[in-house]
Amino acid sequence: MEFLWRLLMMIGILAGTGVSQGCTPPPGAQNLALGRPATQSSTYVDNDGTAKAVAGKAVDGKRDGKWVQDSCSHTQFDTESWWTVDLGSRQSVSAVIVKNREDCCGERIRGAQIRVGDSLADHGKHNPICGTITDTAPGSLSTICCNGLEGRYVTVTIPGRAEYLTLCEVEVYGTQPGDEC
Repeated sequence: MEFLWRLLMMIGILAGTGVSQGCTPPPGAQNLALGRPATQSSTYVDNDGTAKAVAGKAVDGKRDGKWVQDSCSHTQFDTESWWTVDLGSRQSVSAVIVKNREDCCGERIRGAQIRVGDSLADHGKHNPICGTITDTAPGSLSTICCNGLEGRYVTVTIPGRAEYLTLCEVEVYGTQPGDEC
């Protein structure tokens, strides 16, 4: 299994997906998404009729991967589900870290694209791709290297299929454009 994972990581790096095991935010980089306004394609409604899994749960600073702990965002079963955070201004993004749900359903995030850019047209789905999530293990942390890609908005979208999108934390690391790290 470890060999297969390493092979997939190498394929991802060679294909330009931005996924890298050794990618870490540079010194001085801050989590630019923490507490910032976030939106998503819809909000999952619990059996009791409440919609607690709002987009902001993914930027609340809690990496708890258990959805029942009210720390994850969660959409309905949408075609091309999406989630976006507004960083407030244009930033140079070095890495995006996504915490996957750990209590079930880890495979739902397969193929999710991380996009960074300045457009909200079609919910940011046309902004440049930073990378694609390939690790679907329950509770996984996917680190996507963006190598200074600039933009105000970071979007996570599942292209080409209907799926729930559950994000238990999204951390965006970077600096103001032009700042040295």
